[in-house]
Amino acid sequence: VPVGGGSGDEGLKPGVLAPQFTLPVVNDFKGGKKWGPGRWTGTPAPETPKKLVIMSFFATYCEPCKKEMPELARMYDAYKDQGLGVMLVSIDKGDAEKQTIIDLAKKNNVTFPVMHDRFQVVARRYSAERLPYMLMLDSTGTVKTVHVGYTDDVKANLENEVRAGLGLPPVSAAASTPKGVSTS
Repeated sequence: VPVGGGSGDEGLKPGVLAPQFTLPVVNDFKGGKKWGPGRWTGTPAPETPKKLVIMSFFATYCEPCKKEMPELARMYDAYKDQGLGVMLVSIDKGDAEKQTIIDLAKKNNVTFPVMHDRFQVVARRYSAERLPYMLMLDSTGTVKTVHVGYTDDVKANLENEVRAGLGLPPVSAAASTPKGVSTS
């Protein structure tokens, strides 16, 4: 889902330090009323450092984003104790959509922070031009992986990407063997 006039050279590149920000949290997250990547990543190390942080930009009008949200909620619940952090940034404009964002998070059992970038200031700093726009950050706050859009391929590989980022083995050998490659 395009978000505005883009240069075509989308998003941040792996290896760059993710820009720091804090935004208001709109959902029922227990960690605080303002949040950002610096709460979980960076130097000096934060109070509760994470090994891997998934940050995804979304909008309530974006259908692929709605498919991504329950999957991110599942990942967070499964791996938060192993060092995974997840945060969502809504780029819906103005306050009118705030309740829709809250309802969507509740419907998907989201327990991680959902922030509202209602003026799209952070989205611009991150060059979030198409949604969903997912970045994986390591403990230093460096971008490891970028996914634009949410396809079956992204969904199929997401769990093993998360596990790799946390230093865990893949879910199953069969799942990580490329099609047509024999392991016997």
